[in-house]
Amino acid sequence: MIPLAMLRPGETACIKKIVGGRTAKGKLTNLGFVTGKKVKIYKSSDGPLIVGLGDNRIVIGHGMAHKVMVDTEGCEN
Repeated sequence: MIPLAMLRPGETACIKKIVGGRTAKGKLTNLGFVTGKKVKIYKSSDGPLIVGLGDNRIVIGHGMAHKVMVDTEGCEN
């Protein structure tokens, strides 16, 4: 597992777990970052990341992206 922030644009991965406190986990869950969901990175260079979750595009900072642990293999959806 690696943090979401470590992926490059164009890469996809599966969310395996959210780390951090209750507040951070709650914010990420409300945005749609849940275990088992497939994510795609659209932009990850300067500034915040642009991440695709299903049909949605979400912008999150690098700090929050480091709390989302992903794996590039084994994603069903």
